[in-house]
Amino acid sequence: MLKRLLKKIKYFKCLDQYPEFNMGSFLVALFCTFLIIMATFTPLHLWLLSIPADAFINPINFFSQVKSISDITIQYLYIPQIPAVLFIAAMLGPRIGLFSIAVYIGAGLLGFPVFASGGGVQYATQIVFGYILGYFVGVYLVGNILSAKANVASTFRATLVGVFAVHLFGILYLTIVLLLQHNSIFSVFGWIWALSGIQLPYDLLISFIAIVLARPARAVFWMAMD
Repeated sequence: MLKRLLKKIKYFKCLDQYPEFNMGSFLVALFCTFLIIMATFTPLHLWLLSIPADAFINPINFFSQVKSISDITIQYLYIPQIPAVLFIAAMLGPRIGLFSIAVYIGAGLLGFPVFASGGGVQYATQIVFGYILGYFVGVYLVGNILSAKANVASTFRATLVGVFAVHLFGILYLTIVLLLQHNSIFSVFGWIWALSGIQLPYDLLISFIAIVLARPARAVFWMAMD
């Protein structure tokens, strides 16, 4: 009876506090690193609304010819890396969360094929590498926002701050790389739209859900470690 009571107390304590760094949290951090790798290579098949300019010129004629939703949508492969990263931040906190991200990036730079297009030190010259480095910023900010008080408002704020921090860091990095490679400003805007413009709404929505799920997931992990 006493053991069960103490376990329940620990359960509620885990909901409101980040774990200390020990062997258990070390193993969970490694699992979270694997979670990022899984997210990298597990794209979600989503749909985007695609309405041509003609539809706005003569909408009645256009929509009268639409027979199904597939006529005005296109399939989009969404990579849920950012939600996975912010889930880790909300579950482990800034310290252990940063450790998990460092293991992931370190493994990639050492040559393990954990990044979307492989691995190795040369990956730092890829325009997408800034988004990966932005995970450090996102984890640190989200972890600290949620450490003060976890409620709907702080979850919403953590989602906005975390997602935009990663994207802004990624955009800055890709802009510098592309300009150093003498690409045109139109090419820069094209890549920004491809890597951030389309993905951003999904990142916000799915990251919010991921952060909400992180607190109960934290308690489940630590109860399982007993």
